[in-house]
Amino acid sequence: MITLLRKYSIRVQLLTIGAAMLLLLFGTFLWSYDQMRGITYKRNSEYTLELISTIQKNIADNADSINRILPNIAYNETIQRFLMERERLAQFELQGGVEALLVNLQSMKQGIDRIVLLSTVGGGFYNCVNCKDYIPFSDIPDQTNAYYSGLYRFKLSSPTKNVVYVGTPVYDKKNVVTIGKKIGYAVIVLEADAIAPQLGSMSTHLAGKFYVLDRNGIVVTSNDASSIGQPIGGMAEEVAQALQVKEGEPVKFQNEEGDFILHARPVPAIGGSIISVFETADLFSGLKDMLVLVLGIFALSVVILYAFYTAISRNILNPIRAFMKIISGLRSQGLDNPNKRVSLDGYAEISIMARQFNTLLDEIDDLAAKLVDSKTYIYELKLLRKQAELQFLKNQINPHFLYNTLETIKGIAYVKNVPEIREMTDSLGLIFRYSIKGGDDVRFEEELAIVNAYIRIQQIRFQDRFDVVYDVDERSLRVSVIKMILQPLVENAVFHGIEPSLERCRLTVGSRIEGGSMLIWVQDDGVGIEPAQLDEIRTHIEDKSGPDLTSDIKFIGMLNVNNRIRYAYGPAYGIVSVESEPSNGTRVVIKVPCGGMTNAV
Repeated sequence: MITLLRKYSIRVQLLTIGAAMLLLLFGTFLWSYDQMRGITYKRNSEYTLELISTIQKNIADNADSINRILPNIAYNETIQRFLMERERLAQFELQGGVEALLVNLQSMKQGIDRIVLLSTVGGGFYNCVNCKDYIPFSDIPDQTNAYYSGLYRFKLSSPTKNVVYVGTPVYDKKNVVTIGKKIGYAVIVLEADAIAPQLGSMSTHLAGKFYVLDRNGIVVTSNDASSIGQPIGGMAEEVAQALQVKEGEPVKFQNEEGDFILHARPVPAIGGSIISVFETADLFSGLKDMLVLVLGIFALSVVILYAFYTAISRNILNPIRAFMKIISGLRSQGLDNPNKRVSLDGYAEISIMARQFNTLLDEIDDLAAKLVDSKTYIYELKLLRKQAELQFLKNQINPHFLYNTLETIKGIAYVKNVPEIREMTDSLGLIFRYSIKGGDDVRFEEELAIVNAYIRIQQIRFQDRFDVVYDVDERSLRVSVIKMILQPLVENAVFHGIEPSLERCRLTVGSRIEGGSMLIWVQDDGVGIEPAQLDEIRTHIEDKSGPDLTSDIKFIGMLNVNNRIRYAYGPAYGIVSVESEPSNGTRVVIKVPCGGMTNAV
């Protein structure tokens, strides 16, 4: 995208970047809002489930307390005798003990309105004036566990209360009647608020409503007082569904009042359930303010970005536009316009650009003048070159005279039967003809041939005081090199290494292909080079400007070869190593490319 923007104007780039920033900012705001909704929903679900678990545990604890009271009633000996006693006088005598026991047990649990006893075998009863009319004894199953009825209005209390009857059958345990036979019922009249007392104390400002339902789906207690005693109504299907799904998973539903989220858990202790209902709008009501804040920040960001764009356009784009207009005027009127200098008022950088552009125009005028002078100078050099070519043709007479003289000496040596002179003049003529004819680059095998001719001359001169070994890679013979780079190295080896030695010496000339380059070396086992002089040679080789050829430097031929190779092929080539030790000889290695000569300077 950045590459594509480079093709457009700064204004388009700024507008594109600004729009991208706004979209990114808006997307970030939407993502953040969605994340906050998710976190709010998750935290609310966790809080709701935790609160339901707390209420569920509280109901279980209360039911456990009731369940401990009922066995104390049902299996108490006095209670059993009272329920099975048919004589009124005996019942009256037992009633005092029964009442003391029941009052004591009633005080153990808050919320117990009264305890009712009813005999089914003609015995006594307690707190049971017409109790069959309002207590559903027939619903109490024949079991030893406590049975919780649905919600009822208990009219005997003042004021009338919502109660739940917790009852259990009483069985004969001493075979007075028949062992195991049901002899009556013990029923606790429990106020509905005592089942989950914390619901009544919950704040009415708490989001969501909590309901404890009896076995008939009637609201026993809730933080919504208006719903107590009412059926759950239109949510019965959703409650049933929530009780069947995986624990902790909510059920979402919708009705004419809005969207809702429902959690439900069974409460086996009372045969009912506990549910929570949250309206989605209430759940996320706090996020509306956050959404308004986010939209306000986005609107403020748009205003700020527009202010930045206006400032940039006024302080940067307008001066640049004026600058481009001036440049277009210069292009149409040409550089010969005397009023071609730029004058701009703006920020510091555009002022600097204007000054630099004026300086550039001044330099263009100077360069134009220098160009005229350079063309004049080039024409003068061409004239001098023509004159030099004419002079060179004149000087061709002397080399031809010398070459013909050598041929004459070779003929006389042949007539006089002096083979040494004939061989020397033949080699010298070959070297002379090689040096003055042909181009600048030759094949390496031609360079070796000239070196061989030079060595023949020196062997005759020194009467075979040294041997020659050629260690040449066959592939290197076809490599193109510049002329006369090997003979100066051989000459240095003969005059500075072999000639001063009193021993018979060996001269080695070798080459090999290595990667894309060719390595050539000349090695002797003569007197070697002193360390101080070796350091001086290496310093001159590393000097890119080359040595002063007019100075008195030994081994000037070696340094000249190094400079010629570097000029022809570049600084990566030339003499790459000079190794020498006194009395152990010298080894010089040069490096040239296998591709031939390419002027790399």
